[in-house]
Amino acid sequence: MYLQKKGEISEEQLNDFILSTVAPNELLERWDYDQKLDLYLKSTDSTIIFDTTEIPEFTKDSITGELIKTPNDSNIIMPMATIPSKELQVSHDVWTLIDTDQTKYKSVYANYSWNFTKYGGTNGDKIAIAVPSGWSIKANSYKCKEFQSGLPSSGYIEKANCNGKPYDLDFYGAVWSLTRTDYVWHKGWVSLDMKRTNTNAQLKVLSKYIEDTGSSTSWSIGWGPMSVSISGNKSNNQAAWDTAFTY
Repeated sequence: MYLQKKGEISEEQLNDFILSTVAPNELLERWDYDQKLDLYLKSTDSTIIFDTTEIPEFTKDSITGELIKTPNDSNIIMPMATIPSKELQVSHDVWTLIDTDQTKYKSVYANYSWNFTKYGGTNGDKIAIAVPSGWSIKANSYKCKEFQSGLPSSGYIEKANCNGKPYDLDFYGAVWSLTRTDYVWHKGWVSLDMKRTNTNAQLKVLSKYIEDTGSSTSWSIGWGPMSVSISGNKSNNQAAWDTAFTY
């Protein structure tokens, strides 16, 4: 039975469930009730095992002035970014889902959280998840939730779901367009599930957040394996993060 309404299962029960998958305690602070519930509902059809989490940090290149993702592993790609982590906190969480027929998926969550009241809100901002070649995305597994708060210590309220569907879809991933215009604190998450179709497929996933700081509403999106390029007004005002996982 699917639990559809907040209150039908307590957050304490959800926390116990998430910890039972061997996820770190800090995840309980980053994720809100609705995101925990989203993962819990997947357990009705699948066995769920925590894989990995990453909260990237960025350092400034002393020569170019650009922000570079600080590597925590020699195999991690270091994508460029221009939104400092003191302003925008981003994270990846990856889980293994094993269906009753033993089909194995990776469930990927990308979270964003602005650390200050954002003038103009997030309206027009884009967030993407891109997957490597050798993976297929499970149909109808795309999710996006937007939250905001007048005062973070008082909690966040769900305000939108990115118009209910991705802004752009491709074999290699999805882009969602955020919608909120309120001058408050904003955060949210997107997710998709993917299945490996090639045993040599790369074990990484990429996400990118693009801030729309101008008046342009025209965006061009280009896809490739483990890559997504989004061009538009101030399109280089972005943060990108990638995460390696096991299989």
